[in-house]
Amino acid sequence: MPSLVRRGALAAALALVTLAALQPGTAPAGARGAGPLPPCRYDDIMTTPRGYDDWSTTLVDTILRVPKSYVPPDLVSVSQAGIAGHGKVRAIMIDDLRAMAEAAAAAGNGIGVESAYRSYESQQAVFDGWVAQYGRTSALTFSARPGHSEHQLGLAIDFRSDPGGSPFTGSWGNTPAGSWMKQHAWEYGFIRSYPPNKQRVTCYANEAWHYRYVGREMAAAVHASGLTLREYLWANFTTTVVPAVTPRPEHSARPTALPAASQAPSQEPTATVEASLEPETAAPSQPSPPSAATPSDAGRPGAPAASPPPIDASPAADLDPAVAVGLGAALLVVLVVTVLVLRRGRSGVGL
Repeated sequence: MPSLVRRGALAAALALVTLAALQPGTAPAGARGAGPLPPCRYDDIMTTPRGYDDWSTTLVDTILRVPKSYVPPDLVSVSQAGIAGHGKVRAIMIDDLRAMAEAAAAAGNGIGVESAYRSYESQQAVFDGWVAQYGRTSALTFSARPGHSEHQLGLAIDFRSDPGGSPFTGSWGNTPAGSWMKQHAWEYGFIRSYPPNKQRVTCYANEAWHYRYVGREMAAAVHASGLTLREYLWANFTTTVVPAVTPRPEHSARPTALPAASQAPSQEPTATVEASLEPETAAPSQPSPPSAATPSDAGRPGAPAASPPPIDASPAADLDPAVAVGLGAALLVVLVVTVLVLRRGRSGVGL
């Protein structure tokens, strides 16, 4: 009988190990992306990791998002970095932002901040403004839906020249400041999120002014890899399981396929976002932001609450079907083993 009990306990332990291994949102040490990089589409799947301490490895894109409650707890004014402009960023980047601004100015290519942190609500206003002006299909190619924006992380900055006006007109990437940033920003921990000719993997049109802070060490690694930031984070840190088709997408998660910039409706304005798939030398002008909700307006949110709302740290919103099947099979094994143990125990026969 003791042998029977030991075997039963061993079988139950193996089943529990199987269950633990199949839990979604859990990554073993050194885990790489949960499958190949998903093709660009529009969805609403919670990203992992997404804790405030995971700031450098959190990926948001057209598929993955953070919750509405995501408000970085350490937002400070960009003025603390001695850089021109307005808005707030996470304090974690202030020293490197200051060093980069000083280096750019010393090289005669001064930079300023056009737009920084945006709350979920601010991003909603920005996105709705673009939709009202250019239509949803066109807006999706250059503006993130709320929850999907790097600006909500408190780590993204839309830069401009200093002195100078908005970077959204003309080809800012070819200006002295834009060219300097392209060559040197990574040395200070900033990676250009949406480079030219990469829309098929970044899912957004080229934005010469948009940089995300990931820290100097990671920025050097991303730069050396030759990958876009989305590719690098997915391959090395993202643990979210993204199913081919989400069972219950939110109503805002349409269309499911990423429209090319050239697929905008014929009634859309002829002006388009800067160089959607073209080199910077051929970049057309970006239209001015909607007056009702411009990116710069969104860059001036009110001061965060003394105690920011806790971030939702639960696993991804939707359970992958394959994982569900595995969990069901493991539970069935536990049930069968339990029944066998009870029967053999009553009969006195070893298992």
